[in-house]
Amino acid sequence: MEGTANLVVYRNGEIIRNTHEGVRFVCQNPFLFVVPCTVTLMELQNGLCQSMENSTLMRVSRILYRNPVIVFGGLIQFDTMSITDEVSMQNMFQIHRQTQMRQPQIELYVEFETVEAEGTQNDLEVVDDRNAVYEGMNSDSDEDFEATYEAGDEDEDGDVGVETAAENVVVHPSTSQPMNVRRFMREVDLDAMHAPEFPEYSNIGIANPEDGEFQIGMEYSSRKTVVAAIRSYTIARGVDYDVYESEPQTFYTKCKMYARGCDWLIRASLIRKKGCWEISRYNSRHTCSMGVISQDHSKLDSDTVAEAIRPLVETDPSIKKSIAKVFGDWEESYQALPWWLSVMVQKMPGSVVQIETRPLFNGNEEAQGVKILHHVFWSFNPCIRAFRHCKPLVQVDGTHLYGKYKGILLVTVAQDGNQNIVPTAFALVEGETADA
Repeated sequence: MEGTANLVVYRNGEIIRNTHEGVRFVCQNPFLFVVPCTVTLMELQNGLCQSMENSTLMRVSRILYRNPVIVFGGLIQFDTMSITDEVSMQNMFQIHRQTQMRQPQIELYVEFETVEAEGTQNDLEVVDDRNAVYEGMNSDSDEDFEATYEAGDEDEDGDVGVETAAENVVVHPSTSQPMNVRRFMREVDLDAMHAPEFPEYSNIGIANPEDGEFQIGMEYSSRKTVVAAIRSYTIARGVDYDVYESEPQTFYTKCKMYARGCDWLIRASLIRKKGCWEISRYNSRHTCSMGVISQDHSKLDSDTVAEAIRPLVETDPSIKKSIAKVFGDWEESYQALPWWLSVMVQKMPGSVVQIETRPLFNGNEEAQGVKILHHVFWSFNPCIRAFRHCKPLVQVDGTHLYGKYKGILLVTVAQDGNQNIVPTAFALVEGETADA
């Protein structure tokens, strides 16, 4: 992952939770810290310690990342994510890359602790051979520092290349000599913090940050994302649209009140040369509005709600556990199935159950104590007795299972003398086949 990232560091401050935007970090003097996106956790910790203007030696005890989560309507809620290893570091930069248009800086809450003197002496003895290099790095002037960077031309993808005079940068432990931190790394420019990092790409993938409207030339990674953006925009404003053209390479919609007081329309097309979707036509904002904001919007379907809350569910393990407690999870449900059928036969004598399983192989060896469910058939005793009074005709219907494990639930039904439908048997199979 190339490029640099702007870190806003809150040191030994306070974490405020349950605000209107989620978690918020506060401290007296936050400072700006610029790092390459390839920085390791140890290098980050060392750099943070060297930025502390303190005569005592310090080390980092905890780092929390203010993680932006996009929820329904394109709003952002913040949660905390602990930075403890290289995996969490790369996850942080990956999230930043995806959300930097909305959140241009990375916010970190850092806690420091004092290093004991004995451990400090031992550490200094280990890294004595690096002191000469370290002093040489700190002796550079501001002019020398700025002269080591040159802005390159744009490459084929439009990215601005940066060439550095030194390819290998030596980062020393925090227990080395205090670093003479440049002033610009300690002062936070609030206007620059919230400005887009790459202004030429400020309209890619999101609505105009000033008024929330689309703009001609906006780019989206896929057809799905551009349709989702239009749908979210419509729901948030309490308006609706009709689809006039929906093709693999074009999506064209107009307001439901088009030609009746509102001229809103939007057209997005696939640009093969760029490999993305682009807004090619847009008639600015709606001039109509619904009389009442309804909670039953025609575009607010279950897929839209699920997609809106998916990032929150993925990043919050407690939500997954709560869902499992309410609805159960797959492993527990499959483990409980044989027990449930066995209890049913005991409590309802005359019922019939048949379970067919297959062995699970780990390579060439059969796993002990684990079976794969293949077929399940069952019929309740009242259904069996009721079938004696039904017409000698059986119908079979099925419904597909779309959960983690695919399959089909089959049910056989018959008719009694009053034309009533009577279910007679049930089965879970892999498909509607002759064998099933």
